[in-house]
Amino acid sequence: MHVVRIARLLLCAVVASPAAGQSPSASSARLDSTLRALEAKGFSGAVRVDRDGVPLIEKGYGVANRTAHIRFTPQTIVQIGSNTKDFTLVSLLQLSERSRVNINDSLSKYFPTAPADKRNITLWQLATHRAGFPLALGRDVDPLTRDQFIAAAMHHPLSFPPGTRESYSNTGYSLLAAVIEQASGTTYDEYVGHNILAPLGLTHTGLLLPHFDVRQLAHGYADDGDRGTMLDRPHAADGPYWNLRGNGGMLSTLDDMHAFYGALFGTAKLLKPATRRLSFDPDAPVALAGSDRVSSFLYERLPMLHVELIVASNDSRWPAQRVRQAIREVLGLPSTDGGPPLASGPTTPARPPSPPIAAMVTEFIGAINTADSATVRAFVAAHFTSSAGAPTLDERVKRLVAIHGNLGTLTIVSLDQADPGVVTLSITAASGDPATMKVRLNGSDPSKIDGIQMVVGG
Repeated sequence: MHVVRIARLLLCAVVASPAAGQSPSASSARLDSTLRALEAKGFSGAVRVDRDGVPLIEKGYGVANRTAHIRFTPQTIVQIGSNTKDFTLVSLLQLSERSRVNINDSLSKYFPTAPADKRNITLWQLATHRAGFPLALGRDVDPLTRDQFIAAAMHHPLSFPPGTRESYSNTGYSLLAAVIEQASGTTYDEYVGHNILAPLGLTHTGLLLPHFDVRQLAHGYADDGDRGTMLDRPHAADGPYWNLRGNGGMLSTLDDMHAFYGALFGTAKLLKPATRRLSFDPDAPVALAGSDRVSSFLYERLPMLHVELIVASNDSRWPAQRVRQAIREVLGLPSTDGGPPLASGPTTPARPPSPPIAAMVTEFIGAINTADSATVRAFVAAHFTSSAGAPTLDERVKRLVAIHGNLGTLTIVSLDQADPGVVTLSITAASGDPATMKVRLNGSDPSKIDGIQMVVGG
């Protein structure tokens, strides 16, 4: 079961304050009421929302361990999934600042026996998912040593010539973990512990080094029952096995992740400002999320609105993105494409869209699947509306191309149009993860697209 980053979502810049006129206490009360309603429907997890640097809410909902009847609290230790990659990227950039690596180094410097098609791949191509390695080489729990993993990666054919496109790759980040271990002379877990966690005083993040109290760990739950915790899964003595190391598997708490991202985006404690801007621009809205298809985690930062939110869930039916939608409606946050919130559910029975609309949205997915900016640009120019406050053409093209970079080729499972203004697509990502895309239409003849909203894993 592979860890998948749901998306690095580049959200629209918004200057209006969320939930204008609503006091912090009123916002907190509405958030809690909304989340308790989700809890009654089955949500279990923890949520923290800050506005203007002040927590509006930090609370647990539902049960972290059903067998032991342990409820969620803000201190519950949760899986952070692909947010592990942010620790890997910070580690790489730190080593670059210390002249231990150069992000433009080729793999041959660290793996001299790399075959010809991989020798000139750079570390930055690995970090930006442009190296051509596949999503994964096997199961997360396959007992691969570092040398066995490197050999498998070097033997596996590339999906495309390095640098020519993006395709999300856990394999690439595990190779970066191997480089970090080689350049630092210590294990990945130890490097992160000494160079990121300790300077920030984070004592509840990692996998093995924190020596977690297992009673504080959230179990994961799916239709087939209790999936246990990350520590229940097979792992090596010094961290996760290598299909997972560096790309997923870490555990943390809301407070620790709040402190980590706060230091990363807001200070020079981890990276110099110029280095930080390579991947962690403090002025850009961003959502960083991950899932193992059971537990999910989301960190979102909206600097123009002075809002930060963190959501952790341990139930496959309630992914963090779904909970984020409810929070958005309470606070008036933008949807991921900058448009107004979509309806939370159908108002009429689902039905297939008309042939012209079905053809348009099918062409839309086809354009995304090309991963070609020119093709996507032509589609957006022809079929998207343009209005004040909407993302620009360049912004939309960048985000749509990034969908393919994060999720690979999308396969349409079904099309429904319960609401005249919204087409709902059930989709499967290249990794096999289910996804839902809602395409909002403007109602003209012929219809054009006002915006989209996409959720992976739920």
